[in-house]
Amino acid sequence: MLNTKSLVAFALFVPLMAAIPAQAAKMDSKAARAACFQKANEAVASQGFAANTADKNAVGLDAYRQCCQKAGIRP
Repeated sequence: MLNTKSLVAFALFVPLMAAIPAQAAKMDSKAARAACFQKANEAVASQGFAANTADKNAVGLDAYRQCCQKAGIRP
């Protein structure tokens, strides 16, 4: 039968091991979000200097949302 010390150690160890993949997934979503933000900035820059601010905002938001959808993250 398990003694109390090993039972307590096991009870503390399991949640710590479960948190490691969650942290890795969180880092991946941050990297994907940063890549989408960069793509949105590139789309805005491709509009040129003459485009008005509303058009640039619309193009950037559309590019960001499409990228987030492809990456499987919330915009």
